[in-house]
Amino acid sequence: MSSTDSPLKEWARENITDLASWLLKQEVVAAREENVELTADTPPRVDLVFHLHLADQRTCLFHVEFQGRRSQPPIPQRQLNHLMRLALRYDWPVLIESFVLYVEKYAGRNDTGQYQIDRLDGTPALAWNYTPIHLWREMAESLLTIDRHGIIPLIGLTNIQQPSTILSQAVAHIRAVEDEAKRQLLFASLLALMSDEEHIAMIEKLVESDELLTNTPYLRRIRREGQIDAKREATLEVLIKRLDPSAQIYLDIERQLQLIMDLELLDELFTAVLDANTVEEFTAVLENKREPK
Repeated sequence: MSSTDSPLKEWARENITDLASWLLKQEVVAAREENVELTADTPPRVDLVFHLHLADQRTCLFHVEFQGRRSQPPIPQRQLNHLMRLALRYDWPVLIESFVLYVEKYAGRNDTGQYQIDRLDGTPALAWNYTPIHLWREMAESLLTIDRHGIIPLIGLTNIQQPSTILSQAVAHIRAVEDEAKRQLLFASLLALMSDEEHIAMIEKLVESDELLTNTPYLRRIRREGQIDAKREATLEVLIKRLDPSAQIYLDIERQLQLIMDLELLDELFTAVLDANTVEEFTAVLENKREPK
């Protein structure tokens, strides 16, 4: 999970028709979010699943996941589980389009999205497919050529070679949005999904004359959620490198960390995983420090 996971989901829900139309390369006229639990985790980790109506009168399920460098279990296995659950939940025949958007540099660099398990004779017993999108490989200019304002905030996750030119054009695209509330949400998302501090400063300078309050409650909230996600991710990365837990123990710890929303408590747990000599020692600390229900 990426540290931008929460703001990305916020952005995706607000701009789902633009996102789906861009990825599917065809017009989406309506979208309804489905409340689908795609894992057996507690609490359940619900990826974004929408029921789409296309301009050509067809309908399909649209599943999208945002992924950083770390995934346990590996993404192909997770996608197999997701696609299986979607297929079993809905009446056949059902059309499913599934995308994994890799948002951190080098994430998913070997993921082809095409996998199969063979029989003894080499024929496939099971095959599954999805579309990986490596945003970090995308040139920022390519998003500016798409006639969809809702896609512009993703520029912060792409390869920006000429920041002055690219960011000026991105701000100009968003300024062209007539609806004021929509325009402010797009500016907030652009800033929230940008990790480079120099780029953030450039954008804030560009929009300061717009009377745009970049320190809105919305932006403060998603920035804090990003900090919480980042601390969880850092703790899990140290856990793997230092203590080498089994897959089941790792998933159990990940589930427990997902329950904790207190940033100071997560800071304490990060220190604890650095100090622990065994995974059992860390899980004991985690059990003692969990937030009361």
